Amino acid sequence: MKTPPRIVPKIIIGVVIFVVALIVIFNSVVVVQAGNVQVLTQFGRTIGVTFSPGLHFKVPFIQSTVNYSTRQVTYETSDHPETSRANYKDFSVDTTSSDGQQVQLKYTIRFSIDAAQAEWVLNNIGTMDELVEKIVKAEARSLARNIPKKYTAFQLYSEQVFDVQEELETTLTPRFSANGIILDEFLLRKIDFTDEYFTVLEEKQIAEEKIVVERNILEQERIRKDQTIIKAEAEAEQISIRGKSLRLYPEIIQLEFIQKLSPNISWGILPDGVVPLIDLGDLQKDMDIIDTPEPPAQLEQEIEAEPLDEDIIE
Repeated sequence: MKTPPRIVPKIIIGVVIFVVALIVIFNSVVVVQAGNVQVLTQFGRTIGVTFSPGLHFKVPFIQSTVNYSTRQVTYETSDHPETSRANYKDFSVDTTSSDGQQVQLKYTIRFSIDAAQAEWVLNNIGTMDELVEKIVKAEARSLARNIPKKYTAFQLYSEQVFDVQEELETTLTPRFSANGIILDEFLLRKIDFTDEYFTVLEEKQIAEEKIVVERNILEQERIRKDQTIIKAEAEAEQISIRGKSLRLYPEIIQLEFIQKLSPNISWGILPDGVVPLIDLGDLQKDMDIIDTPEPPAQLEQEIEAEPLDEDIIE
């Protein structure tokens, strides 16, 4: 059975109308995903409307939207950006320290778009990609080149690297805020130095350790010198006190004299003005015992065996 000729055009027109209606409907509905906002434009200009997450409607073919992510976004620099999993990737920043050492900075910036300023961002800066290129990348790389130049290589190598990170973050925060960006965190992941610097650093460390050793030796010498001086001062003080004591108490001289004599001598302290008497008999006995040697045993035997001369006996 053939379709009447008049029905065919009606079917075609119906299909066309249905397709156009679907296009109009889909073009009229705006679904904003969580973590995003969309700025509504009409004939290319903003009209003061920003769609928050949810279902919205707009005039088809006349109005359109520009999407901005309000979620946390990462911008990261590294030697091999292709391996990074950040939203926006870039190469490391080359700069120099205040003492002329070449260094490379690798850092990560976590940020998000201020939803309340999304329309201003679109009017003054552009899309999300343009915002990252013009503000996040440009500001961060500029500061990453200039701020480290205020520090020596050794300061960048030591704990003062945290001061560099803090200064970068505190300087970036107001600049981002003025452009509708909320800086969540600035992470200075690593600072790379040249091999030549590590050689210089090693030599410097060895020299510093040598200085410390020499200082310790000098300190030990100083301590020994101080000890010698203290000992000499103590001995001088002791001699002074002894001299003063002898002047006040001359009997001490007599006492020491007696103490140095033979231990078998009897002595005593006499009243003032009386010369002490010494038992010379005991002293002589002691001297005889000390001075008279004992005859050898062989000589004594010869004396006993030899007969006496009779004339001598008579």
